[in-house]
Amino acid sequence: MEAAEPAKLAALIEAARTAGMDLVVIDTRPSVEADAVEVAKLSDFLLIPTRPAILDLRAILGTLDIVKGSSRKAAIVLNACPSGRGIFEAGVTADARKALKAFGVPVAPAVLTQRAAFSHALVSGQTVTEAEPKGKAAAEVNALWKFVEREISR
Repeated sequence: MEAAEPAKLAALIEAARTAGMDLVVIDTRPSVEADAVEVAKLSDFLLIPTRPAILDLRAILGTLDIVKGSSRKAAIVLNACPSGRGIFEAGVTADARKALKAFGVPVAPAVLTQRAAFSHALVSGQTVTEAEPKGKAAAEVNALWKFVEREISR
């Protein structure tokens, strides 16, 4: 893991390729400034997280404009969602999924639910797949990864 300013990102990615890495994950702060545009230009696939609440959905509009302007593959992932009942996702999550269709960017089929396991894992410096590999949070992360893996290999 290495922190980098956007101006140095292209060189860092090239160094990673030269070192034999075939996957680079870039995590950015929420922003619609020039650094977000630069990251979008350098990326093959963009994953845009949002909570399923109206203000959060509106907040990603600027990010979606950047995505559409970059002509890169992208998807939105619903994050910190309330738990559903049984096999159904929570109503607010289903409503958000429907609303996001109008934005023109696919929504990942996997969602990340608001689970205590995410906080517990952070406290111990682990991911949920390390801290509770057989837990529900780990299953959600694994489902999201399978989706992302399919998308980036297309």
